Amino acid sequence: MKHLLFSIVFFESLFSASISMFRWNEGLTFLEFLQKNHLPLYLYENADSRDKQAIEDIQANSRCFILKDSNGSILQALIPLSEELQVHIYLSEGKYILENIPIKFETRTESFVIRIMSSSVFNEISKITNMPILGSIFIKSMKNRINFKRDIQKGSIVAMIYEIKYRLGYYFGEIKPKIILFKTGKRTRYVIRYKDRNYNIHGVYIEKRNPFIRPLKKGTYWISSRFTKKRWHPILKKYRAHLGVDYAAPRGTPIKSAGDGKIIYVGKSRGYGNVVKIKHADGYLTLYAHMQNFRKGLKRGMKVKKGEFIGRIGTTGLSTGPHLHFGLYKNGIAINPESIFSIKFKKKISSKNKEFKKLVKKLKKQIYDLIKSCPMGNCVNSEYVLHDIFCENKITNFEENIDLENEIKTEDLEFNSKISNDNNISFPDNDDEPLELSEDYQYF
Repeated sequence: MKHLLFSIVFFESLFSASISMFRWNEGLTFLEFLQKNHLPLYLYENADSRDKQAIEDIQANSRCFILKDSNGSILQALIPLSEELQVHIYLSEGKYILENIPIKFETRTESFVIRIMSSSVFNEISKITNMPILGSIFIKSMKNRINFKRDIQKGSIVAMIYEIKYRLGYYFGEIKPKIILFKTGKRTRYVIRYKDRNYNIHGVYIEKRNPFIRPLKKGTYWISSRFTKKRWHPILKKYRAHLGVDYAAPRGTPIKSAGDGKIIYVGKSRGYGNVVKIKHADGYLTLYAHMQNFRKGLKRGMKVKKGEFIGRIGTTGLSTGPHLHFGLYKNGIAINPESIFSIKFKKKISSKNKEFKKLVKKLKKQIYDLIKSCPMGNCVNSEYVLHDIFCENKITNFEENIDLENEIKTEDLEFNSKISNDNNISFPDNDDEPLELSEDYQYF
């Protein structure tokens, strides 16, 4: 901890050191990173098995930071493992040391208001905010709220208030919208975030059923190790992480895909042994490790269905017994799989829920005030875009590369050029009717 930000500033001023940011490449292993940067391999080899497994969880596209001296030698490196924990490599008395330390970050509330002028809501949000991830969030959040062919009109208003984390000057982790509004003419649609779920203002859950199931059949396993993002070990005097759930089961127990998706990796890993990675919709990815073998014919690029057999329980890699290490990630961030499987929620929040009513009233006022403070053009309150100006056509370089496969491609839809009259902006609630409940809204 003592070597972190203070040391960075100190080294930079004293030795003319420089800080650079890089993205962790897809398929890059930690050993390859050490070799590429002329760092000693003992940093990995001397780590215990739990730390080695945590290192295996470094996600592609993660922002990493390196501090180098004037000769190009690394003084420090910071590599995130999760939203809370990072690998810290530093030079001390001529020897490199590796430790896991907490991530220091700042949480901010940001917002934007955009008048739509083309058929592609995603492109407009991405360009004006300089953050394509916000365009992706809007599309995914509103896909069950609006008709993208009928409702997208010239002059439609899109507004969002969201929480975002910053680390060393860059945003990272999951962006959490508080409220999203889409207004076209006299029609207004809302998405309210409440207890990590999306609802309309009437408290109706607007997402589909849980897309995931446990990868093992009920009754065939027990949980031998649970998910931990950041835990201080009082004996070892170090932070530990276990970014997944270990399901212990007899060798050869069938493993099934937790959801519909596409295989992006089948092969071996130094720490995880035989591994399968599956990419799912909405930014999700699942990882299956320590497998005995793979299903015959399983290969990269293959599409699989939820519940489809993919391989069997084993004890390959750094494993003390037969089990499945199962990881679940959203937008590159590890989340607790059991928190997804065990959630029990109602189709509709009770009308007596005062907490939800209070939240809706508060957020609606905030977003109304936001829109009325921006009577013309676009307003962006973000670290990435200086606001209080009309931002169109000023941002051209997208920092993110968002994969919208299987998402709505609004640019391909017919564009309604009708201009809404928003000189006197109003927000009628009677247009946000409660949704009809169907079999898709299930308890899980």
